[in-house]
Amino acid sequence: MMTTPRPLPDPETIERTLARSRRGRLPMWVGSTLVVGGLIAAVAWWQSPGEQPIHWQTQPADRGDIIVSASATGTVEARRTVTIGAEISGKLATVNVQKNEEVEEGQVLATFDTTVLESQLALARAGLASAQASLRRAQASLDEAEGEERRTRSLVEREVGAQAELEAARARTLRAQADRDQSRADVQRARAQVDDVQTQLERATITSPIDGVILARHVEPGMTVASSLQAPELFLAAEDLARMRLQVWVDEADVGLVKPGQQATFSVSAWPGQTFDATVESLDLAPTLTENVVTYVAELSVDNSERLLRPGMSAAVTIITETLTGVLRVPNAALRFTPPAPEEEARPGGGLLPRFGRWGGRGGGAAQGVGTVYVLQKGEPTELRVHTGRSDGRFTQITSGELEADTELLIGFSEGPPPEDGPRGAREPSAKQGGKR
Repeated sequence: MMTTPRPLPDPETIERTLARSRRGRLPMWVGSTLVVGGLIAAVAWWQSPGEQPIHWQTQPADRGDIIVSASATGTVEARRTVTIGAEISGKLATVNVQKNEEVEEGQVLATFDTTVLESQLALARAGLASAQASLRRAQASLDEAEGEERRTRSLVEREVGAQAELEAARARTLRAQADRDQSRADVQRARAQVDDVQTQLERATITSPIDGVILARHVEPGMTVASSLQAPELFLAAEDLARMRLQVWVDEADVGLVKPGQQATFSVSAWPGQTFDATVESLDLAPTLTENVVTYVAELSVDNSERLLRPGMSAAVTIITETLTGVLRVPNAALRFTPPAPEEEARPGGGLLPRFGRWGGRGGGAAQGVGTVYVLQKGEPTELRVHTGRSDGRFTQITSGELEADTELLIGFSEGPPPEDGPRGAREPSAKQGGKR
């Protein structure tokens, strides 16, 4: 059976058909862009976080001790430091001790060359002997004059002698008494000269005035020392270093808490990780002003029987000013905590969605003895007002309020899956801490 072929359309018809096809079809790159964009939007919507659950971190209130302290800086020093000098001038013959050597009271540290002093002592003793001889001669002359005066007086009383002879005898007696008195003064002067030279000879031997240790030695044998208005310093000695003192500068804000008899601990850079004990002995009334900062000097006694401490060491000191035992206390993190304030995010279909509800606001803290803590009631943080007392930096005493021991207090929060380390994840580094506003 033969089929009749269809007639071909004319060229005008073909042109109109192609034009209609081009007008109804988008370019290929536009379609591809729309498809990729739609896929990205779908994935982002699928992976976008919805409202995440909040996991609260808590720590309980408890009963325990609060140790109140004041911090200060100070310097370790010897209880007594003595500068040993020379009171005479001359050349040092010997120096018998070295630096850091322990010495006893009265021990000879150095000696001067005493050749000149010994000669002066011999001359002074000779002068004393001469003065004593003159005194004896003057005394003999006085005795003779007094005897002659008595005989002349007896003759005058019997009217045998003349009155003028009596007056002459009396004058000779008075002159003899004056000569004797002058001789006595000469003897005293000569004896004083002897004593002075003997004293200088004694001072030519330098001895230690205390039991202690030589911190510094400034002289060598053969050195000439000149003593003028100020005695030259030969040695620096410190009292026995088994007992030392700690000079501490207490800030004016803490001076009302520090009292004699309080215990303290301190550390020095030479012995990291080790603490030493001390006791407050005194607190100065006079202030010390340094760069407009007012401090008061306190002196603490230190047991250095192990000889670990040395004079001049800088110390970081903690003075225990008060100890409260078995008081109701809360962690300071609970007083600083504030629940998260309301935050809003866009709803998937438009509008705003609150993320954390209605908490937040005025916050907690401890001001003028009043603070705020938060507890969970029916899953929501609830504010409790408390009266606060002393704080040791980690815990604060609660003096009154609607709070009991073992009450769980909010100290932080986190979002998303629960922490792996148990229900109290407050100590995790990733936990969010509420801040006081």
